[in-house]
Amino acid sequence: MTQPGFVNGHWRSVPPNRPMATREKSLVSHLLVGLQFTAIMMIAWPFMAQPDDRLQWLAISALGVIVGLYTLAHNKLGNFGIYPEPIPDACLITTGPYRWIRHPMYTSLLLFMLGIALYKHAWPNYLGMALLALAILGKMRREEVHLHLKFADYSDYVKRTHRLIPRIY
Repeated sequence: MTQPGFVNGHWRSVPPNRPMATREKSLVSHLLVGLQFTAIMMIAWPFMAQPDDRLQWLAISALGVIVGLYTLAHNKLGNFGIYPEPIPDACLITTGPYRWIRHPMYTSLLLFMLGIALYKHAWPNYLGMALLALAILGKMRREEVHLHLKFADYSDYVKRTHRLIPRIY
C-alpha cells in the first residue's frame, strides 16, 4: 500500500491500485484551492459588526446566492468539486446557467464575496477579493484544459458560451 504523498508531481492520497473513483491533484491545484480559501477568509475579516449604511452591498451577495442555487438546480452535488481536475465520472452540463456561462459556480462565489468585500470596505477585504479572482482564474484555466481532454464536444461548448459573465467574459 502506497502512503499519501507526491508522485510524479501529483498528490496521491490513495493507493495506486484503487479504482479511478478518485482523481490525482497537482501541487498547483492544491495551491490554487489554498489561495481561494485564504482569500475568502481575508474578505470575510474582520468578523465584527459593520455600519448599517453599507447594507446595500449585500444585495450583490444575495445575487451570488441566487446564481449558486440556480446552478445547483442543474449541476448536482457530486458532479463537481473544489479542485480544477474533473470528477472521474463527471457529466458535461449545458442546461440552466451553463447555457450562457461555463463556470456559474465561480460566478456565484465571486458575486457573493464581492458583496461582502464592498460591505466590509477595508483594504484586506479588497486584497482578498483580488486574490480570490486570481485563484478562480487559475482554477478555470486548469479546469478547462482537463475538460477539453475529457469531453469531445467541449470545444463546441466553449464556442457558444462565455466563462463567467454572459456575453462579456
